Amino acid sequence: MWMLLLFCVLLLVLFFYARSGVAPESALKLPARKGPLVIAHGNDCGNGLFPGNTQAYLQYMVEQEVDAIEIDLWLTADGHLVLRHDPNLEDSTDGSGFIEDCTLAQLRNLNAAYLWSRDGETYPYRDKPLRIVTLEEALQLAGSTPLILDIKSEQLRAAHILNDVLEHSGKKSQVIVSSFNQRVIQEFRRLSPDTATGSTSWEAGLLFFAQLLRAERLLAPRYQTMQLSMYFWGLDVVTRGTLRAAHKLNLHLSVWTVNGRADLQRYIALGVDGIVTDRPDLLMAMLPGRGSKKRPKLLEQAS
Repeated sequence: MWMLLLFCVLLLVLFFYARSGVAPESALKLPARKGPLVIAHGNDCGNGLFPGNTQAYLQYMVEQEVDAIEIDLWLTADGHLVLRHDPNLEDSTDGSGFIEDCTLAQLRNLNAAYLWSRDGETYPYRDKPLRIVTLEEALQLAGSTPLILDIKSEQLRAAHILNDVLEHSGKKSQVIVSSFNQRVIQEFRRLSPDTATGSTSWEAGLLFFAQLLRAERLLAPRYQTMQLSMYFWGLDVVTRGTLRAAHKLNLHLSVWTVNGRADLQRYIALGVDGIVTDRPDLLMAMLPGRGSKKRPKLLEQAS
């Protein structure tokens, strides 16, 4: 019995070893920096400088010369990808219902930052409405700044529409596509094998546990980047071991969402490749030669 079990384990190890390899090459071009890339977080939950996933957010992050901007994408009822984090409209707009039940024209009538507030008492955008932004508009607003595109929709059609938009825009080398939905990201990878993608939670978890056994070389990642949360199921998953394993597999590893100075300093010292934060101004001030830029008029207007 034990011999049979050992034989099966050996066959399994040999199978993984035969299919193993480093992450495949992609068209992605990220800034070459000493220290972590500064990545703005699209869903600021009121912790940031501007309402996330809005035109004001994108314009400010470009002005501040962050290294990359993260945005979230949902699919409208008439087939457009728009920037929002949550599926419902009640979280931050003056509308109700679900994004995927609305047409783009219906969403355009809403104020995307109606309920946004830094202090829970003042709402600076009620008199200065911000409209919901499409992916095409976001690509234009971002200019040459790389984008992390997080597909929130669970519809496979979202992967097809995203691929069509990127093909038409010619910006495949400027984006990383990610999703928590394994089916959606697999479909996008099938459609666009030369576009960089991020790991799913399952893929990231597999790498984390593999590196505990120093067995990361048995993996065959189909993704080029990892955006890991600071903690997963209470575990501190962004460690020297995880970083070492990721680099062995030619993966770019970023951590999210880091806002406190102590945590920012901890991940800078750890040597992660990127830090996703609601406060890129704080992170840039902590990095040599990356001090925050001149305070833009957009921020003065919202104060």
